[in-house]
Amino acid sequence: MSELLNWPPEFHPDRAPVFAHNEIVTARPAPDLWPALIRAAEWPEWYAHASDVRGIGPGEDLFLGATFSWKTLGVRVTTTVTELVPHRALAWRGTARGSRGYHRWVLHPTADGGCRIVTEEVQVGPIPTMLAARLRKNLAVYHQEWLEGLVAHGEA
Repeated sequence: MSELLNWPPEFHPDRAPVFAHNEIVTARPAPDLWPALIRAAEWPEWYAHASDVRGIGPGEDLFLGATFSWKTLGVRVTTTVTELVPHRALAWRGTARGSRGYHRWVLHPTADGGCRIVTEEVQVGPIPTMLAARLRKNLAVYHQEWLEGLVAHGEA
């Protein structure tokens, strides 16, 4: 079940065939991690399942309404940023052949000055419906790698 509120109705986790929730806690504060998260062109440097980012260049920050495309797990996804609260939240809608999704990141400050990072994704459409069990399993693994890569990159 999602801990995040205000999902777009068409992407509510309770009604989607695919939902993934991952989180990690780090001693790094959100401002140390935020630049890597909002520089999509640089994701391939630290997240192995991202490649061929187009429409936003290296060193360019994502912004509300930004649209770009990229490959993840070999699938080209067109993505539009729908939420952006600096150092706190980033979300986007994505479309790929036979699939639509919503992906959200939230960084929660912790008492020790670090943060707890939560990432959740919903996928709907014919492909997620047909491959739901496999996609849920893969997203759980790959999103954890993405979180770990973000933290490692922030520590570098």
